[in-house]
Amino acid sequence: MILQYSMMTFKAARRCRMSRRCNLHSTLILAQFAFAGFEILSRVALLKGAGQIVFSFYRNCIASLLLGLVGFIIEKKKRPALTFVTLCKFFFLGFIGVTINQVCYLVGLRYTSAIFASAMRNTIPVITFILAVLCGMEKLSLRRLHGQTKVVGCTLAICGSVLLSIYKGPAVLKSKLSIIPGQHIQSQDLISINTKRTIRIFWMISIKIESWQLGSIFIIVSCLAFAVFLILQTPTLKKYPAPISFAAFACFSSVLQLPVLAMIFEPQRSRWRPASVSEVTSIIYAGVIASGLVSGIQAWGVHEGGPVIVAAYQPLETVVTAILSFMLLKESLHLGSVIGGFLVISGLYLLIWGQEKERHELVSSSKVSDDPQLPFTVLPSNLIPFAAEVESTPSVTGLSEISVVATHVKIANDVLASELPESQRDQKASLESEQVTTS
Repeated sequence: MILQYSMMTFKAARRCRMSRRCNLHSTLILAQFAFAGFEILSRVALLKGAGQIVFSFYRNCIASLLLGLVGFIIEKKKRPALTFVTLCKFFFLGFIGVTINQVCYLVGLRYTSAIFASAMRNTIPVITFILAVLCGMEKLSLRRLHGQTKVVGCTLAICGSVLLSIYKGPAVLKSKLSIIPGQHIQSQDLISINTKRTIRIFWMISIKIESWQLGSIFIIVSCLAFAVFLILQTPTLKKYPAPISFAAFACFSSVLQLPVLAMIFEPQRSRWRPASVSEVTSIIYAGVIASGLVSGIQAWGVHEGGPVIVAAYQPLETVVTAILSFMLLKESLHLGSVIGGFLVISGLYLLIWGQEKERHELVSSSKVSDDPQLPFTVLPSNLIPFAAEVESTPSVTGLSEISVVATHVKIANDVLASELPESQRDQKASLESEQVTTS
């Protein structure tokens, strides 16, 4: 009878675990679709003349209010006192990880395409890993298979990003669909991606490149800025272990910085008035969904299944963005994007595999506890650093699942024993005491 109850409890725990994994996978898929929607809506707003700096300003106003409210409620007890030095760090990190990252990304999105920008975002974990190795935050063993795999993955990702930046190639699939009337006639505020642009370096050297190549440079700068942001935020969050509040301060710092940039690069007052309903929709969607919901889902996903599984779903957003751009924005799929995107995604998966292989070796050698958390370098980047919160909240996987099942079995046995007559309970207790004495 006890064995039957134990098996029933084990099956129930297994069904619960499978249900949790199913919810995890479905929610992560939903997050990729949600962020792909951000790519599309942002592209639509830019095609209709939205300013990059003003767009980021309104987006961060919404994000800072939302995150500040959530952080105040959730992190009220664990949020340490603010100091002037901490505020200066927040201001600097907000400039790198929010202001530069978002503005450069939107400028790059304006001059390229949603497909291209989404493919380039997959390089951020790779760039972060390289910077972490250079800073001594990650160890790279070239004599082990996982170390060699990481090197190959980084090399493929870098080659893919370079190919995306310098080679466009012929159109593999040409799209004739668009939700924007007359999109083939470029907006007066939007420069065609094939237009030659002149770049002056120190007002002496002039270089002419195509607009899509200029956009790729801005996206690379955006990816590099966020990778640096991930590296620098780690010691800050150790002293200020309230990541949601930190994210709110970073967004608020960007709200203070962006008007200064707007006075220099977008001085027109008309830029501050949303020109269309699509621009207002894009701003609200970016602030609530991209900076709030998606980041929260990714943090929850890291808590439930570890950063590897969350990072593994990152390329799905590129695929969804490519399909939506082809169907809605009349963006053709070019050969350079296909090959470059394939190399970047392949490099990302090799890096993820190397990180997971290293973790398994460390666990098997008993050098670390059986914790599914990996170094932050494999985390898919979003615009808010929620993922750092999971360092103090280990997931219930691996050996911990066995302990959960054992706990359920013990509870079932206790419940069953409580239903026995008193004489049988005394007999059962005496038998258990004899077994303990014998062992």
